[in-house]
Amino acid sequence: MSAENRRSSILTSSKTLFAKRGLHGVSVSELARACDVNVAVLYQHFPSKEQLYRAVLDEFACKREDYVNAVLSGPDDFGNVLYRMTIVYANGRLADPDILRMELRSILEEDGFSEVFFESQWKGFTDYIEETLREWKDSSGRSIDVKVASMLYVGMVREMLMRCTLSVDHDFSDRNAEYLIKQIIKAFLRSLGFPPLEW
Repeated sequence: MSAENRRSSILTSSKTLFAKRGLHGVSVSELARACDVNVAVLYQHFPSKEQLYRAVLDEFACKREDYVNAVLSGPDDFGNVLYRMTIVYANGRLADPDILRMELRSILEEDGFSEVFFESQWKGFTDYIEETLREWKDSSGRSIDVKVASMLYVGMVREMLMRCTLSVDHDFSDRNAEYLIKQIIKAFLRSLGFPPLEW
């Protein structure tokens, strides 16, 4: 196996184990076994367990160019752009919820990687929301805390994704992601005082 393929295999196998057991719940030797390599090979690719964990996050995060394509591919009003960005992110997480599991474990276990999750997974949303709301706030004279507003949106989307992928009662199973995201965006924009969307 080439070094590049071996690295990719290690990232995929490690993601599954980190999602099940968390950063501190798995040893380097267990990671090596799950990746079908010896510990020395694991360390050749990743000098520490923490660096492997960070590499998993980087590998499976939505890339900035994915969001750029979403922004440019349709109507440019705030609600529609936010919808397309959210669909890009949600489809990736719904197809492979291990990163959501890792994020939840990181928050619950206070492993020090919560900020890394935010930077790698949510920063595209918050940057876009905050910049758009600053411009809207200045032109409309409204008084809103743009940081709080962006975190409100992230919280709403995070809750929906976790309920859809991690819930044992599957109470969201009769709703598709597109429908749920549209409802979240409608509620979010309504709470800020934006005019209703024609969806």
